Amino acid sequence: MNDLSTHTATAAIRRLSGLTADRIHVVVNAAIGDGFRVWAADGDLHVDASGAGAAVAGYAAFARRTGVAHVSRFGTRPVDRDLPAGVVVERRAQLGLRVAYNLTVPGYTTPYFDWAQWEAELDLLAASGINAAHVTLGQELVYLETFTRFGHTEEEVLRWLGPPSHQPWLWLNSIQNFGKGTTRTLVEKRVELARRVIRRMRELDITPILPGFSGIVPPKFAERNEGALVVPQGLWFMDAAGPERPDWLDTTSDNYAAVAETFYAAQRSAFGSSGMWAVDLLHEGGTTGGVDLAEAARGVQRAMTAADPDSTWVLQGWIGNPRRELLEAIDLSRVLVLDLTGEAADADGGFLDAKWALGILPNYGGRTVLYGDVAAVAATPKRWAADAEPSYLAGLTNMAEGVGNNPVLWDLFSDLAWADGEIQLGPWLDDWTAARYGAADEHARAAWQTLFETAFGPWRHNDTGAIPAESKQAMAGNAVDAADAGREPVSEGPLAVLDMTDPSLANFATPYGSTDSVIAAIPSLRANQASMVGPRALPYPENALIPALRELLAAADSLHTTGFAYDLADVARQVADDAARAGLRAIAEAAEAKDLGSYDERVAEYLELIDAQEAVLRTNEHFLLGRWLDDARAWGSTVQESTYLAEEAKRLLTSWGYEDSTFLIDYGNRGWSGLVGDYYRSRWSAWLGRIRDVLAGEATTPIDWYRFTDEWIRSSTQYPSRPHGDLKTAAKAVLEIAERLTSAK
Repeated sequence: MNDLSTHTATAAIRRLSGLTADRIHVVVNAAIGDGFRVWAADGDLHVDASGAGAAVAGYAAFARRTGVAHVSRFGTRPVDRDLPAGVVVERRAQLGLRVAYNLTVPGYTTPYFDWAQWEAELDLLAASGINAAHVTLGQELVYLETFTRFGHTEEEVLRWLGPPSHQPWLWLNSIQNFGKGTTRTLVEKRVELARRVIRRMRELDITPILPGFSGIVPPKFAERNEGALVVPQGLWFMDAAGPERPDWLDTTSDNYAAVAETFYAAQRSAFGSSGMWAVDLLHEGGTTGGVDLAEAARGVQRAMTAADPDSTWVLQGWIGNPRRELLEAIDLSRVLVLDLTGEAADADGGFLDAKWALGILPNYGGRTVLYGDVAAVAATPKRWAADAEPSYLAGLTNMAEGVGNNPVLWDLFSDLAWADGEIQLGPWLDDWTAARYGAADEHARAAWQTLFETAFGPWRHNDTGAIPAESKQAMAGNAVDAADAGREPVSEGPLAVLDMTDPSLANFATPYGSTDSVIAAIPSLRANQASMVGPRALPYPENALIPALRELLAAADSLHTTGFAYDLADVARQVADDAARAGLRAIAEAAEAKDLGSYDERVAEYLELIDAQEAVLRTNEHFLLGRWLDDARAWGSTVQESTYLAEEAKRLLTSWGYEDSTFLIDYGNRGWSGLVGDYYRSRWSAWLGRIRDVLAGEATTPIDWYRFTDEWIRSSTQYPSRPHGDLKTAAKAVLEIAERLTSAK
């Protein structure tokens, strides 16, 4: 085992560092405890660690502390100088469990990863100290093999499963029969990759958390299985809107026990035993249909422990779940609760005697906005200081819905695993910027100080997170928001299926999360957020990030790492998003004044800003829609399947679903080249033209926003999947326009 661990760790460190294997000396010794000790001697790297994953984390800690290299999302830098002798980096884990991934990450970030992408991702997980992670890749096979033994045809189950981009929400009991489903060939290809991913995870000491059987079944299950009690689950979310949820099989019944036995056997046969299974009952709504919840929970745990006597049931602490009656009914020594926001454990009664992991949920939908309260994260070790928390606090968990963003927050939160006290942000930022950029730079450091005080500073929320009434038109999708121009609205389009002021949606309109892009919003003169989740106003002035962009541009001639290029593009993207609020307000003022000349000037300036943001984004591979779509197409076995997968990948980021789920429109919006320069810009251009017609007294035609989006999804437009353009020139253009737009404030 030690030979395998040593080989695995050495190979991962070699990939991350660029050092040859003969210069990497790893000793795995579990007796040293959960941690590592790293130093350099005679130009070689020496790592003593408790396991393969800890050894990789040790290298990453040494690289950053000494500045010889860096391991980070969108910024890994290999060793580019002599390893310094005399520096020893030693850490011991403060909490034994470090969990990665919200169950939505396989939709918002990784649905079309290939092995090369997964290998890099797993190296990053290990370097971040992660030792458990949710995995849904390849789980389609388990459902396919299970339900074809209970009266369903293969075609029915494949249709029920949906495409890879949307399968996470089947595992979460929220949707079914999405799109055209999937194919047997695609299932088998994903299973092959999943086996490789899970094998590498185990080699890196990362326990895969697999979906357990919650009781969801395909349509007509009761008709084909005599005596089965199946409870319809209504619509997601909480019957307020959305697609139909899958039916739920009474988990207290013999039918459930039989299906669960088949499910876990198929899973074990395909992927081996996990030891940790994720099951959530009544996630974001649903009903037991009169079945006692306590008995239902006991049925789930009974089946799980029958499949694996040492199993751990992993539950999400989210929107009132897990409920007290559920926790009181089960063996809590076999339970782990992931507190998604780190606050549910402090609520009345918390999770009783169940082990739990303290989490953050810093991102919805994989959006690209800069966000995260770094001071609160740095102070987190106070939560496990002596006598400050009960012993049931077992770990940490990053529950971001998408992880393709905000590398600084990922790195800071990951460092909590080894922190024996509050992290001092000043020294931490010094080390992080110098390692990421390859040198200490006063301009870069000043830029990040500004960012830590603004975008990554404490966020101020309203008390309820309720969506203001004035935002309703923007998300309902008025064809022409003529009311904003002093006229009655022409009409409301099909997106007006959800009353966003409905009190039943108060939980969904959570105050947590970031204020996202106005550029990505359904056009409205009062647009203040693209999605329906999160605050509606920036917690800092619209021009507050401009100094950070100036400082990064001042460093651009000296710093040339991939991490710097990403950060410069990302900050320029955010500056454009923030300035768009001022630009839109100027358009509204001109419209209200019915000043056509001023209106035309303000519209031209607004579209110029969008074009400038697009130019920045196309310079970096991590901000390219074309790359996302190429990854999706690569999984298709036919031209038709490749086209379908790309369409569903576009759908996830725009309308999210079909006409029955438009309440999630733009929930997964991104500041990506192609989305910004084509989709978002074309929406604004079309709609602003309608507003001009209204102001000029001309007849207008309403825009059906769902149809507009659907036509874009089905279009064959090709988007670049490789970066091009000059980043510094493009970022300067954003700066100039943003300064102009926000100077009038």
